[in-house]
Amino acid sequence: MPTKPKNDEFRTSDLYFAAYLQTAGVEMTKTEREPNNGKIFFVFDTSICNIEELKQGWFNNTAKVPANPYAFNVKTLKSVCHMK
Repeated sequence: MPTKPKNDEFRTSDLYFAAYLQTAGVEMTKTEREPNNGKIFFVFDTSICNIEELKQGWFNNTAKVPANPYAFNVKTLKSVCHMK
């Protein structure tokens, strides 16, 4: 069962948003899989970033991250999702 996030943690099940956070330099500390449905959550350490500012940039389409590292992170996170 996924744990409740600490104040300096952010959890998301959105693979593309998680790849964006990684590309923006936010450290992913772990993944958690829900036992009942297998849904994956990506957990990030937000102690040294402004997660609200990053979310605003993502949802307002104003965020800027380099395309190649973003694509690499998407591929990497997809492989994490398919691990058993």
